Amino acid sequence: MSPVRSLPPNPAATSNPLVGVVLTPLALLLVLLLLLLAVPVDLAFTINGIRGFQGRISVRWLYGVVKFAIPVAVTANQRLPGRARQQPRKQRSKRKERRVRIDFVTVLRQAEFRQRAYRFFIDLIHASHPRRLRLLMRLGLGDPADTGCLWALVGPLSAAAQNVPGAHVRIEPEFMDSVLEVRADGQLRLVPLQLICLAIAFVLSPPAIRAWRIVRSGHA
Repeated sequence: MSPVRSLPPNPAATSNPLVGVVLTPLALLLVLLLLLLAVPVDLAFTINGIRGFQGRISVRWLYGVVKFAIPVAVTANQRLPGRARQQPRKQRSKRKERRVRIDFVTVLRQAEFRQRAYRFFIDLIHASHPRRLRLLMRLGLGDPADTGCLWALVGPLSAAAQNVPGAHVRIEPEFMDSVLEVRADGQLRLVPLQLICLAIAFVLSPPAIRAWRIVRSGHA
């Protein structure tokens, strides 16, 4: 009889057992995180203001186990005392605001980006599962051409939101003045995991990547 030949050792069986010890808890934590993100979050909110906003957002998670409220208070920029010390900071603020506005309008001029952003916002509205949503908004950028670029995105979005059950959305453009007036209240049920997936798909989409490159090239 021929002697029994031993099989070569399996590399997987002889691998470092510490790898399995480390990967198993990480996999369990990942699964637990995904399960938590799949639990719906109930939001109730009220926001009102012109340029500056005040309101309140109530959050209810894990079917009422976690409940808290977030006050909303965003004030418009106010002039600080000391004209001589304020002037350089004010000039820098104006330059920064102008730069952001130019970038914003430049991105809005991209038709592909507007179409992708429109689809993203519509998906967000449907994913929010509104039980009640009332949004009244008046906005303008101070320049008719710039406001027209913005309205090319916001106008169809406002019209499409009218077909969402439980939602009443009315957005009006202001072509002559720079204004942002908001009155909103509602109750939404969100699934964080769904929102994260939508956001990742939007950020990694070719139109969004091209828009980011345009902004980066403008700052170069």
